[in-house]
Amino acid sequence: MGQEVLTGERAQHDYRRCRDEDCQRYACRIFKEGFGQGYGAGHSAGEAKGHAEGYDEGFVDGMAACPGPHTGG
Repeated sequence: MGQEVLTGERAQHDYRRCRDEDCQRYACRIFKEGFGQGYGAGHSAGEAKGHAEGYDEGFVDGMAACPGPHTGG
């Protein structure tokens, strides 16, 4: 029944990590329902709006300025 997360001496069922589509725990059902509705309603519109507003402008400069090991490619 879902993925269990070990915390100390007992296992807790984390509704955010539960991958059991048939899990009947209330928190799991409500989280999956809300996440699905929110993602379905907002992801496409938000992504389109972000592209229209130029969210990726400055990406190349940001990657070049980053001290991390990546090369920006």
